[in-house]
This record gives sequence, C-alpha cells and structure tokens, in this order.
Amino acid sequence: MTETGRRKTRVGTVVSAKMQKSIIVSVSWSTRYGVYRKSIARATRFMAHDEAGLARPGDVVRIEETRPLSNRKRWRLIEVIKKGDLAELRPEDIDLSASQGAEASK
Repeated sequence: MTETGRRKTRVGTVVSAKMQKSIIVSVSWSTRYGVYRKSIARATRFMAHDEAGLARPGDVVRIEETRPLSNRKRWRLIEVIKKGDLAELRPEDIDLSASQGAEASK
C-alpha cells in the first residue's frame, strides 16, 4: 500500500481564498439527531494548501490529508473539480460604476 493510499480525501466548496497559497474549504455532511432521528446537515471547514493559487471562491475542489504545513493547515489541494460561478469584482470596477452613476444623476 502506498503512502497516498492511506490519506483521507474530501470534496468541498471553496469559501475563502483571500490568503496567499491557502484556501478554506467547506465540506458538508449529514448525521441523524439521536432522539428524533431527524437528518441534520453539518459543515466542516478545512484550511488547505494551494501552492499554485488555482482555487477561487465557489469552486468545487478535492483536498487530501497531508503532514502539518502550519498551525491550522493539514490538507492540500489535489484538483479543482468544477469552477464556481461566482463573479469576481475588482475594486476598480466598483469605483468606475459608482462614479458613472453619480455623473448620470447630475
């Protein structure tokens, strides 16, 4: 058995990519409440290493367990399964549209 054969993998959604070479991935799972046996949705957030900076918020990614890379990072990005549909807005775009709206109202 190889070293990577024993490592856990998870599939989740990137919720934050504001750090350099780091992303936060939310992995959803469900469990049953003990007394009432109702299904409850839960989510766990993992900090993962993204060396190339490929992932963006909204992307569906696969992460794999690895050695500790920092205080909170124990996972690394394996692949981006599906690109998210969140639009990226730059601050210049927001300022430009705000200034155009102000000029039009004069």
